[in-house]
Amino acid sequence: MTRPLTGIRILDLTHVLAGPYATGQLALMGAEVIRVERPGGDDFVRTHGGTQAMRDAGLGASFLSQNSGKKSVVLDLKSKAGLDAALSLVAEADVLVQNFRPGVADRLGLGFDATTSRKPDLIYASLSGYGPDGPLASRPAYDHILQGVSGLMAMTGCPESGPLRVGIPIVDYVAGQSLVAAILAALLQRGKQPLKPQELHVSMLDAMTNLMGAYAVNHQTTGALRGLDGNRAFSDSPFSGRFDCAEGQLVITANTPAQTRRLCLALGRPELAQSDPETVTQTLTQIFATQPAGHWDTVLAEADVPAGPVLSLDETLAHPQMQNSPCWHDLPVPELDQTVRVPGLSFRAPWAPTKLDPAPTFGRDTDEITSPEAAQ
Repeated sequence: MTRPLTGIRILDLTHVLAGPYATGQLALMGAEVIRVERPGGDDFVRTHGGTQAMRDAGLGASFLSQNSGKKSVVLDLKSKAGLDAALSLVAEADVLVQNFRPGVADRLGLGFDATTSRKPDLIYASLSGYGPDGPLASRPAYDHILQGVSGLMAMTGCPESGPLRVGIPIVDYVAGQSLVAAILAALLQRGKQPLKPQELHVSMLDAMTNLMGAYAVNHQTTGALRGLDGNRAFSDSPFSGRFDCAEGQLVITANTPAQTRRLCLALGRPELAQSDPETVTQTLTQIFATQPAGHWDTVLAEADVPAGPVLSLDETLAHPQMQNSPCWHDLPVPELDQTVRVPGLSFRAPWAPTKLDPAPTFGRDTDEITSPEAAQ
């Protein structure tokens, strides 16, 4: 089945994580993505993670995970030849995506007005830390910073640890998902209003705080702020949380009265359902410490109680559930004569790719797509 974005060309002027992640998802949906890179190859994700051989080839783990099937051209956007080549690509593109700081694209000659004069129905998508205006607009922004500024870090961790960052660059990927949604919506809108340019803005701060709406509304209506609650569940149920076992750890989410009753019956303590929260926590802590996490996982699964072990990433990847997932693919890396398992789309669809094309080496497609002078 033909993928939905087949025939759509995207000019990708982004770097690091959020923008390339978004355009990588669009490439998996069938779009032709032309990645524009600067002379010298200064996007650090090409040399981030993986083996030394991967980094030396400019195909680090962070790069491979989100650049399958793209094309790579090198253009010096500060030179006339490079800018002319970029504008020629704009004229043939459906979408331009950039994550320069606000104002930089205009100074380069690749702002909204300059590009839409070349392509009247261009979708111009910008990604930044704080958006195109406001007192923080010109500030540099990375995931770690936005985890702090957004309020996320202030509610992650426990009193003993203080604020902690979430283990993955969550703000980057949330912003990337928002960018994907915005571009897909704009492509749909373009079908209704042809020859109308559309300017999109996604800020990392807006994307992250959008996910925290329930906490924000609760604060506005009650005055309460979510603090460093450790593993306390969103539901505040004492029957939910993380518990240490004789071996390993277990996470439980028993929020409803029915789930609570099933949990207490499975543990042989039906009276616990009527106990005060402090007694519940103490009793569950004592019970789960008597057996390994795997034992309790089986017991609670049979009782239809939502629960699961705390796994390390390698354990998750080796789990039979993941081994059968069509959302992961074996990506060929011809330059290294090896194959790496990488994520594809995070959902299943009849048109989802079953085989991924290699990620591009630095500037691989420059001569095919542009003149050599444009890269100088």
